[in-house]
Amino acid sequence: MAYSKRIPPIKIKLNINEFNKLNEILENIINSDNELYSKKSAKLKEKLLRYSVPIKNENEETRVDIRLYNNEIVDLFYILFYGIEDMISVETNYFDVLMQVREKIKEEKMANE
Repeated sequence: MAYSKRIPPIKIKLNINEFNKLNEILENIINSDNELYSKKSAKLKEKLLRYSVPIKNENEETRVDIRLYNNEIVDLFYILFYGIEDMISVETNYFDVLMQVREKIKEEKMANE
């Protein structure tokens, strides 16, 4: 079987501060009691530090180019939600809002038919 180079399809560019914050969040989750998130965070942090590429844009600002696969983005999403779980209190039930919006779209669609 021939070797094929597969570049991760998702590209994220962060400034230095954002890159540092992301890695700090991952580090905090690594040190948490949740073994699943701890392992995923360690793996993701290792990848970020190994494969991220610092680049300078046209304004000479340094950005960090990160490439991730779909499953890694899903993991990152869950890790970030786990990391901010105690920081945010939800005051609006956005699921109810979603259901109302979808019902309105459905009614408009039926009215236009």
